[in-house]
Amino acid sequence: MADLVLKLLVENLWEVANEKVKLIGSAKDEFVKLLGEVENLKAFLEDTHRQESNSSLWKHCVKNIRIQAHKAEDVIDKFVLESKVRQGKNILKIIFDFGHFKRINNLAKGFRDIRERVKDIRQNNPQFLQPISMLNLRNRLPRDPQDTFLEVKQTVGFNEEANEVIERLVGGTEEIELIPIVGMTGLGKTTLARKVWSDSQITAEFSNNIWVSAGQSNELENIFFVILKSSTESNQEFRCNGLNELSKLITSFVTEQHRCLIVLDDVWETELVDRSINFLPVNKKGHRILITTRRRDVAASASEKPYHLKFLRGENSFQLLEKGVFDNGECQNNQLVELGKSIASKCCGLPLALVVIAKALKVDKTVYDWERIEKNFWQYVGEALKNVEASYESLSSEKKACFLYCLAFPKGHDIPFQMLIRLWTAEGLIESNPINDKAEKYLMEFENLNLVIVSREITGLIKRIKCNDILYEFCKMKVTKESVFQELRLTPDFPSINDPVTSRRLHIESCDLSDFISRISSAEHVRSFLCFSSEDVDQQTKLSSDVDIRLIPKAFPLLRVLIIESINIPSLKKLNRLFHLRYISISGNFKELPAFFNKFWSLQSIIIHTTQPTLNIKANIWNMSKLTHLKINKPSKLPLPSTQKGKCSSSLQTLSKISPETCNKDVLGEASNSLKKLSIQGNIEDSLKTNSDRFSTFEGFQTFQMFKCLENLKLISDVPCHSNVFQFPKALFSCLFKLKKLTLSKTMFVWEEATKLGRLPCLEILKLEKQAFTGSIWKPEEDDFKTLQILLIHNDELQIWKASRYHFDKLRVLVLKCPNLERVPAELSQFQQQSIISGPENML
Repeated sequence: MADLVLKLLVENLWEVANEKVKLIGSAKDEFVKLLGEVENLKAFLEDTHRQESNSSLWKHCVKNIRIQAHKAEDVIDKFVLESKVRQGKNILKIIFDFGHFKRINNLAKGFRDIRERVKDIRQNNPQFLQPISMLNLRNRLPRDPQDTFLEVKQTVGFNEEANEVIERLVGGTEEIELIPIVGMTGLGKTTLARKVWSDSQITAEFSNNIWVSAGQSNELENIFFVILKSSTESNQEFRCNGLNELSKLITSFVTEQHRCLIVLDDVWETELVDRSINFLPVNKKGHRILITTRRRDVAASASEKPYHLKFLRGENSFQLLEKGVFDNGECQNNQLVELGKSIASKCCGLPLALVVIAKALKVDKTVYDWERIEKNFWQYVGEALKNVEASYESLSSEKKACFLYCLAFPKGHDIPFQMLIRLWTAEGLIESNPINDKAEKYLMEFENLNLVIVSREITGLIKRIKCNDILYEFCKMKVTKESVFQELRLTPDFPSINDPVTSRRLHIESCDLSDFISRISSAEHVRSFLCFSSEDVDQQTKLSSDVDIRLIPKAFPLLRVLIIESINIPSLKKLNRLFHLRYISISGNFKELPAFFNKFWSLQSIIIHTTQPTLNIKANIWNMSKLTHLKINKPSKLPLPSTQKGKCSSSLQTLSKISPETCNKDVLGEASNSLKKLSIQGNIEDSLKTNSDRFSTFEGFQTFQMFKCLENLKLISDVPCHSNVFQFPKALFSCLFKLKKLTLSKTMFVWEEATKLGRLPCLEILKLEKQAFTGSIWKPEEDDFKTLQILLIHNDELQIWKASRYHFDKLRVLVLKCPNLERVPAELSQFQQQSIISGPENML
């Protein structure tokens, strides 16, 4: 991943060139030369990264590249930090700061020294212009099936699965059908396929059964040739040129046979799926193609209903272990049974891991030996998971770094999708704009390869991800190898954090934070400090701590990412010199966001959890040009216009939560051209009052006329509004043309006002939480809600809902938490993809 390190460095250098070049003064010339050398090296790596060698010489070169790249980064960031501190001094101190000129000269010398080293690396390694090919994990020829599956006699829990697959193969239509089996490496896809392939029912039904192990190489001519040879007599010779002729020959031989079954094992590409269906003749004989694949997109291209192979559960895992260890398949020693169940649980239901560890347990069946094997579990099963490398190695270097970064979170942790992509951006792993599309494509690729488990919202959008437990442990080895981050554990042999290559990102569990900080040493090279809890801790019960937070910026002055979860920090004031921060997520009893935050010129995301009822924002957030995400767990008070200084250049896309009384239209207007998500929470009764012309008496809502990009809006009242009638202010609907999602809670509008919501042209999701509307009858008008796809209604008053086929014609999900609703409109229940949840027993 040296090319990724250089990419990040070049981006940082360009940032200095464009925004901070005045700070480096007379060192500018050497800086420009350094930038040129780094650009040359980056281009060289981009040309050769697909052919990286596993030779020790190449690894040594890559390590040197990283060291010099990090040195350049450290020199620049440290100098910029010193210059920024210097700007805060009075004019006399600046004039007589002779040490600053010395630092500039040292900076120039540092640039020069690093440039020479970078130049040497590029010029002294010409052999890498033709590097040794990377260790090839792809299979150049189709594999023999005996090498690719667990022994059929050992299978446990596959009888039901095999019967389902056999039923789909034997039954179905007379047309050609493809049945894919999909799942992660080691689940037993090939084993199941082999069990099905050799079943007596299959051999009786299909006159020609052909097995081909495709592998990652996807060499279609080799695969087609194996199919052709399997369709004819072994001594027959063929002369053909290209795939089309091969396909025609296969078709001609298969046509003569009654019914054909082809098993394509370990398929990686959709092209093979697309082509394979063409060489089977359309002769109404019910030919079948059974596919095994670890890629979900390949399975989806083959069939709308792929067979998803799942992990073994509970007792089945131990049964498979018993079968592999004992000849009679049963353990009689109670102590070994308990140890065996413990070992089986570590395999996380992965059959391949169970079979491999069983071989080790079979050698010696004493309690002592099994305890030793349990203690050194990963030493025994690590080799079994080597096939995972094929999935991992198929990723680009950028995708590898993004995937491995997921392992910075604790094992089993559900990682919020939006949090992850903002961290990827802050770390420089993906470009800052646009981020969602690329990040989603990356996660889809990880899911396709079964490297992560993705959970989605009811809308289908990615909500959270997590790594499979057994892959998590295996891939941690890659994290260490690639120096993605360093995990810290307070053990007697506590690891050093002084290596500028391996210790740039640190991860520690919150239970160890206090002890770590008390013994912390200065490490200026550290760029990320991540502290998560391994257990779910409620936000209201966060651990109180005497953590001396001031030691973190003192030890890590060049931090870019700071996350401290599950521990309440007493104050934010000690963070005032972390000028390089890009991402901060922190919890504590905070009353304000200090003004010095607006000096953090690179800050992109601020996430604050406070135990106070509100948070007073004193920082000039409108002047922070890179700040895109501000999320507070309690209503925040925005700075008034009179406190703002300087030219505003806001890029805020997310603003959550803000109190309504501080929504001054001049203030909110600063984000009108960029804001996509806005959440307003508090006592909003006064804000919703309108005059006789339905214009809001609260000037903050007039700002909505300026929001051209707003896609997600929440209006949440902490207490139910008590006025008799509330109407939507005209400003809410005069120009919210891009609004896709609207959430209302305790706003107490009358149901007649819902018609105005129905006329929002892009509204797809409408969540009417408790007491959003008042009244017992809702009768929408014709042509309302033409774009609405998801509707949630939580209302104890609603009794009659008079909707018809003229409303909600695109609705696909309906969630009702209305215990007094007499009935769901009959015409709504006819939508094919609609989900209906109603009544108090189904409260969500």
